[in-house]
Amino acid sequence: MKTKIRKKLPVILEPEEVESLMRIPNKRYLSGKRNLAVLSLMLNMGLRVSEVSNLKSGNINLTKNKLRIVGGKGGKDRDLIIPFYTAELLKEWKKVKPKSEWFFTTIKDVKDRGNFNTKKGSKFKIKNIQIMVKKYSKRAGINNKRVSPHVLRHTFATNFIKQGGNVMHLQKILGHASVSTSQIYITLALKDVEEAMAKFEEFKI
Repeated sequence: MKTKIRKKLPVILEPEEVESLMRIPNKRYLSGKRNLAVLSLMLNMGLRVSEVSNLKSGNINLTKNKLRIVGGKGGKDRDLIIPFYTAELLKEWKKVKPKSEWFFTTIKDVKDRGNFNTKKGSKFKIKNIQIMVKKYSKRAGINNKRVSPHVLRHTFATNFIKQGGNVMHLQKILGHASVSTSQIYITLALKDVEEAMAKFEEFKI
């Protein structure tokens, strides 16, 4: 009889850690506008880092606040509603982004003045996003966790369940092939309940 291997629970950020992280990008700069929008897509919609990097301008409809993930994991497309705050951040970035088929671009050769839409930008690669998330997490004082883009995705999923979200809906949002993959977040969401019960003081006689 095979021994069932116990899966380790994913690392997630606490609400105060998320707040600290999202305060780091400086929106006075192009990189700050872009990076805050990137963080929000992962924290508020659960996008994979590859999906963020591969987003094309034509995949996002900011009039209807919808985006389409094309060729996600397993080659599947999916349509998602963009939450209000995230949509506002995407609009701010779109106004100043360099001209490119890619929605998120590099800004190395773009100066913080003039008409940015005449400038061309190259794809904001996965590695660049990973480096940005790691750097920002250190600056946010999150030193006890190895923060990666996937940690932000885990954080979204757990928060979705905590707020009463349905695991079947979560499966579709995250683009999981099986609902069993999404069920790990129920366990993570219930950890808060366990911790609260551990502090609960019983009635005694």
